[in-house]
Amino acid sequence: MSGRSVLVTGGTGALGRAVVGAFLGEGARVTVPWIVATEAEAARSAWHEALAAGRLALVEADVAEESGAQLAAAAAGEVEVLVNGVGGFAGGERFEATALDVWDRMYRMNLRSAAACSAAVLPGMRSRRRGVIVNVASQAAFAAPATLAAYSASKAGVAVLTRSLQEELAGEGIRVVAVVPSTIDTPANRAAMPGADFSAWTPPAKIAGVVLWLASDAASTVRGALLPV
Repeated sequence: MSGRSVLVTGGTGALGRAVVGAFLGEGARVTVPWIVATEAEAARSAWHEALAAGRLALVEADVAEESGAQLAAAAAGEVEVLVNGVGGFAGGERFEATALDVWDRMYRMNLRSAAACSAAVLPGMRSRRRGVIVNVASQAAFAAPATLAAYSASKAGVAVLTRSLQEELAGEGIRVVAVVPSTIDTPANRAAMPGADFSAWTPPAKIAGVVLWLASDAASTVRGALLPV
């Protein structure tokens, strides 16, 4: 992984920070787009050595927009690995009480951002005939729990994008895969569900380790997989 250019969207969030740290630990050059200033400042503080060494770049960009995705991809240079980690969660209301704005927000954060960033990096990957795209879906996409229709549908879209895009790229040297987490053990989830059994949740570092493996040459035969974590 040393020296490879990696673009990690959502890299300032709880899961994203673990993914960025894992790639930095393997010697990769990592680019992280951001839109929340406080998260960007926390990232600068946590990774000041990598920033100073030129191994990490923070780029203000809304990657759910074509212009933002293109900006982030250009800043990363010859992207060899894209991790579509940006995302969001909403739910808990009956279907008819769920505003269409929630549907729009889940689509924009979870699916549109993945589509925009994949489109931004694919021309370069295709020309080099090499690259890996790792998406982040959710087990809710398959379990389809009650009151989570908007979130689950957007993550189901990520799963379909993963397999459809891999079919399109067959024979071009590019792999598209996805991790499919259950509930991730983050401060936000603990605050939202204080009575839950946290021991049953998956730590971000564990998921980051799987992402790192999927992006490596050791997983070169893994294509179109939706891997539960």
